[in-house]
Amino acid sequence: MQVDAGEETMKVILRIADAAVAEKFGLESVVEINCTEEYCASSFGYPVFLIGEENIFTGELFRQLRDTGGATLETDNPTKVCLGLGLARNEPGLVVVEA
Repeated sequence: MQVDAGEETMKVILRIADAAVAEKFGLESVVEINCTEEYCASSFGYPVFLIGEENIFTGELFRQLRDTGGATLETDNPTKVCLGLGLARNEPGLVVVEA
């Protein structure tokens, strides 16, 4: 999915290997994560990531899904994703893809 984030587009896809874990969290095995800069996570203006239009996707949720269900997070903009979710650039499960 290409998400309009101002002038640029950004791809963020959550893939959960264990379908039972995905179902437990009320998610599909492949989820498009939306980036919004309309609501900022801090005074630094970091973006907020949403599942659908209302549910906030956090770094903590990603780590839980990764550790229990083998989730990966694919993005072509790791800097923005890491800033918004509070993840390290070398976070396990963070996969950089080309736009």
